Amino acid sequence: MGVSLTRDDADAERLRRRMELPAEVGRYVLVMLGAVIAAAASGLWITRPSVLADGLLVFGALLILLGVVQHLLLKRDRAHWPDQAYLWADGLELVLHNGEIRATSWTDPKLALDIYLRPLRGVPNEEILLVWKSDAHVPPCQLSVEGFERIRETAIAHGLEFAEFRDGNRKRSMRAYEIRSARSQATSSSSPARPSPSDP
Repeated sequence: MGVSLTRDDADAERLRRRMELPAEVGRYVLVMLGAVIAAAASGLWITRPSVLADGLLVFGALLILLGVVQHLLLKRDRAHWPDQAYLWADGLELVLHNGEIRATSWTDPKLALDIYLRPLRGVPNEEILLVWKSDAHVPPCQLSVEGFERIRETAIAHGLEFAEFRDGNRKRSMRAYEIRSARSQATSSSSPARPSPSDP
């Protein structure tokens, strides 16, 4: 059995809901605003047909469509949410909420993982997010402190490239780590690009 790397404490679910909040609120705002505009445009078109009424009707329908798309994306992310992450001797494995598995080997030349450590207001421990770069459909996975340390130690032990980036010099600043295969780094430029904090 592999070693579990995921965070399992009282803050884990709260942090997950915080990550989903923009999409959760956004879908309702878009649909409601679109419905109000479409209804007003319909009333205007019935009483006085005009190009303005047509434009407002199309705009309202577009907002509703965007709200539906936001809902479908949120539903997809929840299905692909990583429930567990396991460290094995030969690689790393994610078990998604829908039962699917994502796995990578330490010897895979396309191995690409990013880890973000970011302090959050009101949360004593840092949030640690593992970003599975090879599949954009997989949301960031919350790691425990022990899970992060195990991945770090294993990556270094296997001779992988482990680059650290800091957002400023403050003690509680955001940190980002790139884990890449040594082979892929050898063919890239000698100065790796800094990962964006907005990537997760």
